[in-house]
Amino acid sequence: MRLGRNILILMAISISLLGMDNVPNQLIFKTSSVKQVNNKTVGLESFDKFLSDRNIDNLRSILPKADNKYFIATFPDDIDWENIKDYQFDGIDYIQPNYLNELYLSPNDPEFPNQQVNLDNCDIPQSWDYSVGNEQIIVGIIDSGIYFDHPDLQNNIFINQDEIPNDGIDNDNNGYIDDVNGWDFVDAPELGSIALGDYTHQDNNPEDELGHGTHVAGIISADSNNNVGITGISWNSKLLIIRSGFKTLNGGYLQDDDAAAGIIYAADMGAGVINLSWGDTNYSQIIADACYYAYNKGSIIVVAAGNEGAMVEHQV
Repeated sequence: MRLGRNILILMAISISLLGMDNVPNQLIFKTSSVKQVNNKTVGLESFDKFLSDRNIDNLRSILPKADNKYFIATFPDDIDWENIKDYQFDGIDYIQPNYLNELYLSPNDPEFPNQQVNLDNCDIPQSWDYSVGNEQIIVGIIDSGIYFDHPDLQNNIFINQDEIPNDGIDNDNNGYIDDVNGWDFVDAPELGSIALGDYTHQDNNPEDELGHGTHVAGIISADSNNNVGITGISWNSKLLIIRSGFKTLNGGYLQDDDAAAGIIYAADMGAGVINLSWGDTNYSQIIADACYYAYNKGSIIVVAAGNEGAMVEHQV
């Protein structure tokens, strides 16, 4: 059964307050015909000329777990996407902007976490008569990270037992050194004019700087029946923390390349469920490819919707 016929992702319409909906000097592309790659060419004559004509600064592979077919190109100047979006090149499957996805809004009112009418509205308490969740189920949260010292989340954070902490070695050979508690995929130095906090390079510390990911994690699997905080939908499922979102003065955002890498990482780490509480009205092929990858590994993709009271349907 095809994923495109079965999973409809409903995303809220949101208007970016950043004044842009993508990283203006970057392009993402996929190719199945790479011949020779360096930091400025891929060995495809017509496409290499396209890159050279725009004085490409840097070319790097992204999503290495997805057969090294995906690349991101960075240029010294902004790229006029409307002017080039219909270009086609031999050996290039598609080109797209590196879109910015907005983390869906959650209120900061102090009593909001206690107003858990969502559980009653979804008949969650009745479901607990059958199961309160299974710690064998891993939920990958692609978001802004998590507060690791949060008392209502500590017991349910996934720990990669195949990795030895702080030894500087990739013990489980998954491509990520010391990823005991997940991974921070945010590497957006080109967005220094809008990004805040930790945004320049990837690392093994997916600590939350925004609060959004922590809020989402609590809804999914806050430690329950413990006289602390709130009750999660699943009391025992393990939370795989993946930081793909960064902080700005106008909320949180995720670049397409970081979000897609997070989805693939979650699937490779065995996440049975992957949560995406963010989105964009632009269709992103690389996000769709990452979702297909995860689906084919057995993951269920869950996406937030309805924050603005108006909805647009995205089919993946």
